[in-house]
Amino acid sequence: MNHDIPLKYFDIADEYATECAEPVAEAERTPLAHYFQLLLTRLMNNEEISEEAQHEMAAEAGINLVRIDEIAEFLNQWGNE
Repeated sequence: MNHDIPLKYFDIADEYATECAEPVAEAERTPLAHYFQLLLTRLMNNEEISEEAQHEMAAEAGINLVRIDEIAEFLNQWGNE
């Protein structure tokens, strides 16, 4: 699965891991990178991202749903820097 996800999404996942409240396990790294890929692709395509869409992407990527809000906050801060 790693080979299908560009390295830049792993870099974002690693940055998120340094700033999040709940530690990120190594096993979560690829699912998080996949989630960032799905989410940022939609954002770059100017697609609306509903709460339902976030849950669908989280399920597809295999991340814990409790991370969704924290990831959204992380991306808001990241986008403002």
